[in-house]
Amino acid sequence: MKSCHGIPAVVFLLLVLFLAGCGGGNSPEMELGGLNTGDYLDGLLSRTSRALGSINSMESAEAAVPQLKAINDDYDDLIYHLPNLSEKGRADMSKKAQKALPEIQDMAQRINGTPGLSAILGPSMDAMVEKIGLLL
Repeated sequence: MKSCHGIPAVVFLLLVLFLAGCGGGNSPEMELGGLNTGDYLDGLLSRTSRALGSINSMESAEAAVPQLKAINDDYDDLIYHLPNLSEKGRADMSKKAQKALPEIQDMAQRINGTPGLSAILGPSMDAMVEKIGLLL
């Protein structure tokens, strides 16, 4: 049997099948067109935390601007599709957003409290917090 990067094909196939089933435990009600919006939100919130957590100077704030714009665009995408979820799916989405919002707000306040950073990131962060609020 052939191998993929030194991994026997059978082991590779089993690994792929296993990982395909690892959806993070989100409700099937959050499925939309083959995409689990709960997993998508989890990834988006993780990206948000990493991006905001890495900001500690003017240089890192300027470098984060394009990343925060992309994250905000992804929140817009999720908000656009929110009405297509079932009532239970929207409720599950709301719970996830509600759980994450305080940490994001704390990071935003920390950054806004640092001289100079608010001028660079304030609009992006305010929009981000607002968008997460729309998921509630």
